[in-house]
Amino acid sequence: MDESGLPTTVVMCCPLPTSLTAAEVEACLGAGSRTAVQITWVVPVERLSMVSKRLGAAGARSTLAIAIPSEVVGSRQSLRHLLSQARSEVAGLDAAVIGGPLSAESRRQFVESGIRIVCRDRVDDARGGTRRPAPPGWPCRSLLWGLWEVARVREDRPTGLRRFLPWLPLARPEQGALAVLDAGGQGVSAEAIRRHLERWQSWGQHRHATGTVFATLSDLPALIAGAARAPVGGSVLRAA
Repeated sequence: MDESGLPTTVVMCCPLPTSLTAAEVEACLGAGSRTAVQITWVVPVERLSMVSKRLGAAGARSTLAIAIPSEVVGSRQSLRHLLSQARSEVAGLDAAVIGGPLSAESRRQFVESGIRIVCRDRVDDARGGTRRPAPPGWPCRSLLWGLWEVARVREDRPTGLRRFLPWLPLARPEQGALAVLDAGGQGVSAEAIRRHLERWQSWGQHRHATGTVFATLSDLPALIAGAARAPVGGSVLRAA
């Protein structure tokens, strides 16, 4: 831990796009089940029920986030319909991953639908002020009470030594910081996703030994709240 008492925290997300067949999704979930590192599976609404049942049957500790296309976020009616469908598929779903801008109205719809954490390519500047402070080094914003937004790390294809040492990627977070990683890479096939996922899992197992904490997107609101309550030199995990 650093002087603030916060551990380095890593969230590993892996997308399961609609281009994958059901068998390919099963293969990806199987690869994810062979590690102690928790994964947040980013799933389109059409696959939420299938993936939820598969994870439940396996007793997996991983969780789900709904993948929301940018064109849906820009339509009030489409977003309301998609979130309603998602709630009917998976009770208690509280995490989403989106692309593109996010309006004040969209934020309100997320909160009303039970979404507490939204992962984005970047978080908006907080010129209007945040509802709650984020821990130092954590790329989070809360522009509406009840909703946190977090930026993910984008990793390019590794080159040089990074091809052979999977614990050297760009996404090595600083001590006490938060990194939300795309563990699926840019692969569109199950095999490409599986290889990328296994590389990140190898890196994650190495980081376990250094005291890094692995969490899911759904864990972040409680961890952030705990960090805000933690005294200097205290532990975010004890406070959460």
